[in-house]
Amino acid sequence: MGKNPTIYDVSRKAGVSAATVSRVLNNPGKVNAETRKIVEDAVEELGYKPLFEKRLQALKNVPRICVCSPHFASQAYVQRLRGIHLYLESLDYETELQIQIVNSEQQLERFIEAIPLRNLDGIIFVSLALTEEQLARVKDAGVECVLLENQSPMCTCVNYDNFEGGRIAARYYLDKGFDSFGVLCEPFHWEYTVYSMQDRIMGFQAEIGAAGFSIPRENFFENQLDYQLVRKQFNKVFQSGNYPKAFFVPADLMAFGLLQAARDCGLVPGVDVSIIGFDDIDYADVFELTTVSQHLDESGEIAAKALMEKLRDPERPDRQIMLTLSLIQRKSA
Repeated sequence: MGKNPTIYDVSRKAGVSAATVSRVLNNPGKVNAETRKIVEDAVEELGYKPLFEKRLQALKNVPRICVCSPHFASQAYVQRLRGIHLYLESLDYETELQIQIVNSEQQLERFIEAIPLRNLDGIIFVSLALTEEQLARVKDAGVECVLLENQSPMCTCVNYDNFEGGRIAARYYLDKGFDSFGVLCEPFHWEYTVYSMQDRIMGFQAEIGAAGFSIPRENFFENQLDYQLVRKQFNKVFQSGNYPKAFFVPADLMAFGLLQAARDCGLVPGVDVSIIGFDDIDYADVFELTTVSQHLDESGEIAAKALMEKLRDPERPDRQIMLTLSLIQRKSA
């Protein structure tokens, strides 16, 4: 039996330096597509495995799981990741958890291209709008996957009814007798991500519409998903004295900015103006924010459990798991 190929064998085969091979394996986005393809072909032809890969392969029965998601700094993603980690930690065997941050269509495509080289067992895609063709390539690579906050018949999915979430917020306001409504949301999204805000607002509008109410154009507010920018915007709105009395904000982080602006202006949330958020991230109780809870940690645990069940039994049917949303009442509404 011949000796195992080294990184230098790959560099000679591809006609590039060993440093370039290392960049392709560890930072493929920093190498042009043509060179990356030549190196990847050489890696596959020679059957080269980095030392790190060899060490992991020496450990028997260690599933390699990757969580692939955009915007990992967001608290909602952190809580989902926490749920995933807690479930994997509870198992009576070792697992390896990797994190892949995807912040563009190109990064998502490069990640999918590199899956055959990464020796992954399973992937949890969070809030990413994968195409059927991309999912088929993941499957063709022999890797199981679960979609969290998205739907597809091609794999197990863990999702919410965001439209219903908006309706839950609207019903709460209607039961309280409100008749003046406003919404605040992020006006754009990226094509590679799932845009849940739109469905939440549509559900809110549908429910108040069925009760004979509507939201005037001037009561639709837009801003970035940024606490300080929202706070600055609504300091001006509240100081004007012309604002709706019941706000629906389909992201807690934006709702925090609106809440703080109300307090800056001497308003009492839940009395002078009411605010309902969406997510129930960790700080929602500190801000005393009434919000529609996604049960973020639980969703991560459920996604991780579904993936590990599929790895133990590949013949297990794929499922469409719909989680229940609930309103958490606090002082803001």
